[in-house]
Amino acid sequence: MATNKNNDKQEEQSPHLTDAGSISELAGAEQSAEHQLTPESAPSPESGGDTGTAGVPPASIAASPGTPSEKKESIGKTFGIVAILTVLSKVIGLVRDIVVAHAYGTGIVADAYNYAYQFTGNILILFGGLGGPFHSSTVAVLGGKKDDENAGKLVTQVFAVTFVALTLISVVAYLVAPYVAEFMASNYKIAGEDLPTALRAMSEADLHKLYRDQLLAQFNIMLPLIVISGLVGISYGVLNVYNKIFWPSLSPAIASIAIIVAILGFSNPETAPYTGIPLAVGTLIGAIGQLIAQVPDTLRTKLKWSLSPKPQEGCNEYAAMLWPAIFSTSVGQLTVYVDCLFTNTIGQGAWTAVLMSNRLVQLPLGVLLTAMLVPILPRFTEQAAAERIDDLKAELRRSLRFLWFLSLPLATLFLVIPEPIIKLLFQHGEFNQESTQLVTAALLFLAPSIFFYVARDLMTRVFYAFKDSKTPFRVALIAIAVKTFLDWALVFHTNLGVAAISLASTLMTLINLSLLTWFLKSKIGGLGFTKLIKPVGIMLFASALCGGAAWLISGAIETPAVTQILAKTFHLSTNLTFVLQHLISVGLATAAAGIIYLVVCVLFRLEEPVMLVQRVPALKRIGPIRKLLESQKN
Repeated sequence: MATNKNNDKQEEQSPHLTDAGSISELAGAEQSAEHQLTPESAPSPESGGDTGTAGVPPASIAASPGTPSEKKESIGKTFGIVAILTVLSKVIGLVRDIVVAHAYGTGIVADAYNYAYQFTGNILILFGGLGGPFHSSTVAVLGGKKDDENAGKLVTQVFAVTFVALTLISVVAYLVAPYVAEFMASNYKIAGEDLPTALRAMSEADLHKLYRDQLLAQFNIMLPLIVISGLVGISYGVLNVYNKIFWPSLSPAIASIAIIVAILGFSNPETAPYTGIPLAVGTLIGAIGQLIAQVPDTLRTKLKWSLSPKPQEGCNEYAAMLWPAIFSTSVGQLTVYVDCLFTNTIGQGAWTAVLMSNRLVQLPLGVLLTAMLVPILPRFTEQAAAERIDDLKAELRRSLRFLWFLSLPLATLFLVIPEPIIKLLFQHGEFNQESTQLVTAALLFLAPSIFFYVARDLMTRVFYAFKDSKTPFRVALIAIAVKTFLDWALVFHTNLGVAAISLASTLMTLINLSLLTWFLKSKIGGLGFTKLIKPVGIMLFASALCGGAAWLISGAIETPAVTQILAKTFHLSTNLTFVLQHLISVGLATAAAGIIYLVVCVLFRLEEPVMLVQRVPALKRIGPIRKLLESQKN
């Protein structure tokens, strides 16, 4: 096997690790105004579990025409588009979560919706999202045939077969749903002291019936999302091949806006404790909107649409890539349903708390992973195809360093000031102090997984670059057994409550990463991770300092004395004073933590701060940051 021999000095000093440009080259590329790997996320903590999808690598992306400099500029622009539009979608998603929390809190109706969503909406995220099985398989097959005159027939056939197959699956799900709802309700633990006032007069039998009826009703409403998932995923793939990335990137925002409008326009505070139908309807409308948004650009591609009864060339290749990816993703999802079952026995609000903590983690992670993985996947694919293994390893290490550089301070803030963050964002309306405590407990034990999660996802993509979806599949199989054991041990044999699920997810992420690292090392040899010890040690030291500062600042502001000062100074109501106090607390703590972290990393001459400023040119306008970077160069 031919490899490029790069010594350590070359790796550290030269940003030109590949002829098409490396991560550091992308940092200098021009940015302009997109995969949620996970639009609201993809295999992600948001799904409540800790497994990865086994999508097929879009190898065709790497084969795009053009000179190396043209490729670099194109991928650099993709990075900018991905980052900006993903941030926009994530911000709108956060607003959606705030609105939902205000209306439903962490009560029975919220749990019923979130359980129903795992069997419907989560399928749309995992199977229909960018990077999911349908998207990746479409890109891999269509990429080499996009100029073929029969490509339209192939895609039309794929759309038709997918629609029929997923419709049949939906019918089966509809018939089985009543039995699943009955089983879930029979094991649902209700704590009377935590119930909303409107429900406290109801008997336990009536509460279980309410939960079962809401679970079934909302599931049936959202059932079409199963069919939509395949159609959206294929559309994403088609648009990806023809370089149309705007709507695939922004469509998650459409889903969020539909939910916000449905709740604000049709949810009644008096009936919210009893029904979540507006929430389910809004979710369905949003998914339909996601699909419709792809139609105009899809129809404007070069494809000549025609449905042929004769199997088209490429169908077998598509199926060969799709089914292993679907099976692997489905196996991975089993751990999510394991979490559902165990969380169901903890008490009402537990599952909603797990998902909300996951979404808080996914908010920054979705941006980081999407913006990083979209431009780096072609690099990995090119290097694997050309057998430039040393280049691939160097690219992997450089990518890991940058992801850890960005994610470590985020994990630190979630560890040291989780409650102020949750209070600021969610503690309004039906989301009360008990809800905050639930989500805080879940978030505290989930935050450490960020470090392992970003590495796990990046490592998985290296396997995809080698067109190896079997290894992630095997790891997912192991994950089921391990996650089940961890959930059982921590839920039934500790007093952690909802935190047990989060701790199990964190431990599973670590085990998952360890297995993938071991398999990858066996596949391509030593990865050179000892070179990461020094820079990561510096990042951990900087994180400890910034975390201590954030904790001290937040603690000083989160006091009754400050509450009184703010109320008297600004003549605000209790609610507005509450919001202002936590806004100041979180804002100052986060700002101070960020500055300390960046200064420490610059003083220790890490290259990641320079890469960050190159990706976000606006940072150069901040005088102190510009001076710090100039001093580092000197």
